[in-house]
Amino acid sequence: MHESPNYPIIVDTDAGPDDILALGYLLVHPSIHVEAITISYGLADAHRAAINIARIVAGFAQGHIPVYIGHTQPSVGHAAFPHRWRHISNELPGVSLPRAYIPPEDEHAVSFLQRRLSRASRPVNVLALGALTNLASITHPTAPAIKELVIMGGAISVPGNVNNCEEFVSPTQTSEWNFYVDPLAAATVFSSDLPITLIPLDATNQVPVKIPFIDRFTKMARCPVGRMTTQVLDAVRPHAQEGVFYAWDPLAAVYLAHPDVVKLSRFPVSIEASGPNAGTSRRAETGKNISVAMDASGELFMKYFTAPFAKTADAYN
Repeated sequence: MHESPNYPIIVDTDAGPDDILALGYLLVHPSIHVEAITISYGLADAHRAAINIARIVAGFAQGHIPVYIGHTQPSVGHAAFPHRWRHISNELPGVSLPRAYIPPEDEHAVSFLQRRLSRASRPVNVLALGALTNLASITHPTAPAIKELVIMGGAISVPGNVNNCEEFVSPTQTSEWNFYVDPLAAATVFSSDLPITLIPLDATNQVPVKIPFIDRFTKMARCPVGRMTTQVLDAVRPHAQEGVFYAWDPLAAVYLAHPDVVKLSRFPVSIEASGPNAGTSRRAETGKNISVAMDASGELFMKYFTAPFAKTADAYN
């Protein structure tokens, strides 16, 4: 079992259901310390997302984790997730969150990130689970504290997932949602010198969330954060039955503790910042090599994801 160095983690999240699954894993893992959470543009409305996350932190974290609200709009344009998806992320139907919480911080998320990441003596990993709007102004010289920036997003050699659905008509079949909703921010981050590890659809397609897994997890996860995670899994059960729900953000979270859950390659990646295929990510001919997960082990993911919940659940038997 290969585990990564035990650096604290800053999570930049748009608070969608799979983000909540990833956060539950991070909070229950005994050797992971979430230092702060920043709210990114994406699935949930930023202010509602901040309250939801603050409630989760208040109920399930060991100690206080500050929450910072970031940008509420993309860098340019008006790209957004479908309205119904955003409503689900705001309301989290079927998920019982604690009512008490400490309000989000007054400081803007970007200001916090710039201030915190300038401290080279305090290394930290950053896990980006939404659009990269908050991170577009960060560079390695100004953010020497970043040891690794793990990004869930993109599709390198597989089709994108910005597909026609409900009221939304896709202008692209090649882009992934996190990059599609703010392609300029994604292009800016990938043209920087940040130490990026990318977890794209190429890897997450290998970890579908299936009904047998949800049923096993429901029987096993008895701790409070496990029950919340079970409620999220129950909420996405219809999508799992249709075979269209994957462990997108949870795979990126598990990678931070267990890098062997994916197979990494090294090559440059470019992002189309505008045009009909805005947000499309592809292997580039030139540029700085980054680490890209081109494959993942579904079996290892299920093992690693459930292990800390199972261990914590023993106290509730």
